[in-house]
Amino acid sequence: MIRVSFALLASLVVPLCAAAQQDAPAGTSVAPAFGIHYGNPLRLSGAIGFLVDRNRLRDDGLIVLLEGGQHGGELAMGYFRSLGRFGSGYSIRAVALRTTGEPWNASPHTTYAGVEAHAMLFFGLGGRMGYYRRASAATPDAKDNVETVGISIGY
Repeated sequence: MIRVSFALLASLVVPLCAAAQQDAPAGTSVAPAFGIHYGNPLRLSGAIGFLVDRNRLRDDGLIVLLEGGQHGGELAMGYFRSLGRFGSGYSIRAVALRTTGEPWNASPHTTYAGVEAHAMLFFGLGGRMGYYRRASAATPDAKDNVETVGISIGY
């Protein structure tokens, strides 16, 4: 009799516990984004911006970043996707880049427009590659195309 009453009680309580475990609603959320990068043409740089996650269950959406470095700055906007729970993911961005001083592999005081791919392998560590075309007026010894490569922590 005790076993039957326990089984009956358990069958009534378990559905109540299971009903309390619901997923968070799948809506849009905004989160901060930041990163530290090293590579050409800016050398050492830091980025700050935000992620607009269009679906909390998928971790993907819009990324907007403003980056300042030793020899220039850039404004980037594109698509990001986070994978797993260990800080891995990727982003594809359209970029406006302005160089100053003595940038690596680029003309100083020149504006470039291009595209950049960024990958994070684990814990936010990764790299990025980009291709840019000169968007400002030509100067003596101006580089029309710039290919970039670098390492990064975070976005």
